[in-house]
Amino acid sequence: MVRWCGGAVKGGTRRVLASFATLALAACGPRSYGPRVVVPPAPPPPPVVDVRPVAVTPVLVVPVEPEPSPAPFTGYDADDILALDPDECRAVLADWGVTWETADDAPETIEDPIRLTGPAGGVRFRVPGEDVAPHDVIDCRFAVALAEWGAQLHERGVVEVDAFGFWRGGHRVGSHVRDEPTQHNYGLAIDAAYFVLEDDSKLVVLSDWEISGGEDWTCDATPEGDAAALLLDFFCAPAEASIFHVYIGPAHDAEHHNHFHFDLGGGGEGGWFLN
Repeated sequence: MVRWCGGAVKGGTRRVLASFATLALAACGPRSYGPRVVVPPAPPPPPVVDVRPVAVTPVLVVPVEPEPSPAPFTGYDADDILALDPDECRAVLADWGVTWETADDAPETIEDPIRLTGPAGGVRFRVPGEDVAPHDVIDCRFAVALAEWGAQLHERGVVEVDAFGFWRGGHRVGSHVRDEPTQHNYGLAIDAAYFVLEDDSKLVVLSDWEISGGEDWTCDATPEGDAAALLLDFFCAPAEASIFHVYIGPAHDAEHHNHFHFDLGGGGEGGWFLN
């Protein structure tokens, strides 16, 4: 059986069938099924995202406590300070951040003469005026004492102490006349007259020192007003800490009516005097 383009033909010989087949193929031509359509493969499914919250293990942060640093400007009494040699003294000032310079023009009576070039204990100690040398020169050991007192004053709002001087030649005056120099002669004393506070106000010993009582012990006195209370505190705080050897204030005599005199090494054999 030979299949035509639309049907089939039966009968005849093999030769006839072959002829018919040739003619049928020629008549029909190649069979066309239209343009071939290529279907792209389907894209892969999107990844599955787990939207469930992820448990986070908390990290315990333990704060690290800083190493305690040694408290500056404390720990030395007057005897300790006076016993420092020059190298020890300068090492203390360096540890405390007190800046200074060697005083080449100092009197020979000062063992280790220096000038402060910055605050001591947070407070600037100075001798006001021009051409004040050598009255602004101190022994290194006295700078240590000033730094300790300065730290006390700084806590009380003081930023500057103006003094009549540190070094001064000559002998003792007033009721303590002796045939020997004062501690000023060695750069180991201060005559403090003015205290400048952080609000730029100033306390003046001459006018603000108003106290009653305290004849036997100055620090037992009763201050008359806020300014006097502050000055009395400035006077007594270093005495309580034994920073200096001698403390003389306006209550003592007329020669000290306008300043506080503090020194190292005075008062006899390293003794204490407060009045």
